[in-house]
Amino acid sequence: MNKNTMYILVAVLIIVIVIAGVVIYMYVGTGGGGGGGGETPATVYTMGNATSLEYTVNLTTASAEPGIYMFAGKGLGTADIWLRVDANPDVSVGTTYSTIMYAGNQTSWTNATGTWEVSDFATDWGTTWSPSWSSYIDHNASWMTGDGDISYSDSSGNDILIYNIVINPTLSDSLFTPS
Repeated sequence: MNKNTMYILVAVLIIVIVIAGVVIYMYVGTGGGGGGGGETPATVYTMGNATSLEYTVNLTTASAEPGIYMFAGKGLGTADIWLRVDANPDVSVGTTYSTIMYAGNQTSWTNATGTWEVSDFATDWGTTWSPSWSSYIDHNASWMTGDGDISYSDSSGNDILIYNIVINPTLSDSLFTPS
């Protein structure tokens, strides 16, 4: 083989190696798929865009009355939202009562005595629970799984601790069934 042929072969080999390196970088460096070749990035779910959500709130009022509230919601972002709240507003008494609300047909049930009873949706949803639910989510809309507990004081001087947060859990229909 003459010198010129040798130089041409080496040049071709270098070009092949460079092209292979670029292809490998494009595939591995971008998570596969060639750097924006039409793939849709994975959705990152937060408290603000979850389709279902569970969390617990320890609320200590400005007058130092502690309460525990467990929230669960599904169908979020639709007209068919289900919301359940298990509330123990005075931990010293230890009484828990539950409320289930369905925005789809604007019905509500409460259980304060061990028996589920039809309740007033307008009060339960519009005045009592939906505003609380929404304020916790709005305040923490960017919270993602793994971010840890949330602790803050609201404008009324209440101390709030939100924990046991689960984004997009599979929530059983029985959780939202008064039985």
